[in-house]
Amino acid sequence: MKVFITKITPWHPTKVALQWDIENVSEYGTFTFNIERSGAPQGPWTVIKTSLSGTYIYEDMLVDENANTLSLSRDFYYRVRAIPPSGIVNAFYSPVVDVEGQAETTITGPDPVIGYKVLDDAQHELPPLTNLQKRPLGSSPTVRRRLIRRKILREEHILLKKLAGIEFLLLKRRHYGVRCPICYDPVTREIVVTSCSTCYGTSWTGGYFTPIAMYGRRLNSQVQTGISPQTKDDVNVPRVQFLDFPKIDEGDILIEKFNNKRYLVKQRYETSLKTITVHQTVTASELERQAVEYSIPASL
Repeated sequence: MKVFITKITPWHPTKVALQWDIENVSEYGTFTFNIERSGAPQGPWTVIKTSLSGTYIYEDMLVDENANTLSLSRDFYYRVRAIPPSGIVNAFYSPVVDVEGQAETTITGPDPVIGYKVLDDAQHELPPLTNLQKRPLGSSPTVRRRLIRRKILREEHILLKKLAGIEFLLLKRRHYGVRCPICYDPVTREIVVTSCSTCYGTSWTGGYFTPIAMYGRRLNSQVQTGISPQTKDDVNVPRVQFLDFPKIDEGDILIEKFNNKRYLVKQRYETSLKTITVHQTVTASELERQAVEYSIPASL
């Protein structure tokens, strides 16, 4: 099993938001997560949050660091410790990433960089690869680029929240946890009930994580027509632009908060301003009102 930080974004004035995920899940049950922060990739590490469960994001308010992320010139490093259902003895770490999302991958000295799991006195398990950019230890983006990125993120957030955006709820699809006792067949590893109100067709109990509010800008939409022997269906396929945190993936559900319309995310791609990744644009398909996803509880 591997845990990795998929997104890390500094928000003005004093907040760093992290998002993580697990791959190659080999245990079923409740995972818990600890978040650790350091001023250097080798440590020492401060545990800033323990026993997180049922979530995939954390916001570090940096209260004890007295830091302003808009003008921050110092480095912060993060790692996530995942504790599987089998207990802390089998806990494992993510690779270390800095506040700009750059992953540390270089070993220095006789000891492994924190983030490597020690198997024995002579062998180390390499950390999982991530979709974050790799860089050698010691190199870092320029302060000027940091300032530009954070300034753009802040201005775009204000624009979406106050003027151009509408509020959505993101339902992140689960792919680890407790298997659904109603519709999942452990022998065939198949879903036997397509409209299950326990897992909503995901095979994992609960189906989706707790909704997260986001502001998005509706772009041009199109209507796709599907023809069957019984009916002709016109499906609304909107494109929506969000800031790049939290990261949205195919299979997630978006809810327009003001009218409770629900959409299945089909595609995602990143867009940039001044060569800096700021937005994610998703294409989604509107779900039919009788779809099981409409029974997912979400505060509106």
